[in-house]
Amino acid sequence: MRNPLGGGNGMTPHYSGTTLDAQTRYAEGTKQILQNYFEGKPQDPGNVIVGVGKIESASYGER
Repeated sequence: MRNPLGGGNGMTPHYSGTTLDAQTRYAEGTKQILQNYFEGKPQDPGNVIVGVGKIESASYGER
């Protein structure tokens, strides 16, 4: 795809390189996060990167 601003392309490699099954998992995960938010339920800790005033993700904190 040609970039209308000149050069490059309009592809998104993070998304275009995944399988349909993986894309379904992403969509289901996003749906669950939104449902939890709107219903006032806690989020799965694996989905939280930054909590209230601090980094929650163990993998992010190891850097």
